[in-house]
Formats: sequence, structure tokens, C-alpha cells
Amino acid sequence: MIYITGDTHCPFDISKLKPHHFPEGQTITKEDYVIICGDFGAVWDDMVPDLFWRDRLDTQPWTTLFVDGNHENFELLDDYPVSRWHGGKVHFIKESVVHLMRGQIYTIDGLTFFTFGGGYSCDIETRVEHRSWWQQELPTTQ
Repeated sequence: MIYITGDTHCPFDISKLKPHHFPEGQTITKEDYVIICGDFGAVWDDMVPDLFWRDRLDTQPWTTLFVDGNHENFELLDDYPVSRWHGGKVHFIKESVVHLMRGQIYTIDGLTFFTFGGGYSCDIETRVEHRSWWQQELPTTQ
């Protein structure tokens, strides 16, 4: 089974995956997937909240997949080794927390997914380059 959401902005909106909002999460397995379509937020600064949420998601009964949005730390994401998984390139953040890289095609549970990722930050004027904003957020032809 595949469930799709977006904008978890860890730790701010991750509550949508708590049992009272997502009761199905208690009956699925690691062979089931929750795909977060942008603004995952748990690879932001490697501080305690990031590490807590990565560990917490890794211990959930499902496998968490995410496509980067415009609010991600692309320098940290790019530090992870690139692996192949279900036909495309990924970063394994934890064993069952997986970054689906841009411009890839994956086959998951017999379904085909293309990942685009990124976007323009409408709040760019309040952000600081390489601290809260990265040029890589903007999609390119590559």
C-alpha cells in the first residue's frame, strides 16, 4: 500500500503521521510506503530534533520516502551516498527513511513514479543562503 502526503516540515507538521491522524499507519508494514511530496524537513541541520524525527520515522511500521521540496538543506542531502533503489537513485537517510532523488523513475508496488522535486520559495526574502535557503531548491532541466 502507498500513502502520499506532503509538507511535514519536521517538526512542525509531522503530527499528520501520528496515530490519531493516520490510524492506518498502525496496521501497515515496512513493505508499505508513506511518500512525502516535498518539504520533509528532517534533514535540516543535524541537530537533536532532526535526529529524533529520523529515528522516530525509522522505527515506524512503514517505510518513509520523500521527494525534496523547496524547504530542504540540499548540502546535507547531497552529503549522503547515492544508491539505487526500485529503478532510481536515492539517499538512504536511515534504513527505512529514503530520499527519492529528482529526475528519477521508480517502480514501487507495480506503480511508476517520476520525481520532480524542488520549487521556488515565496519567502526567499526572509531566508539566508546556505543556512535557510539553497539555490538547489530551484528545479533545472537536468
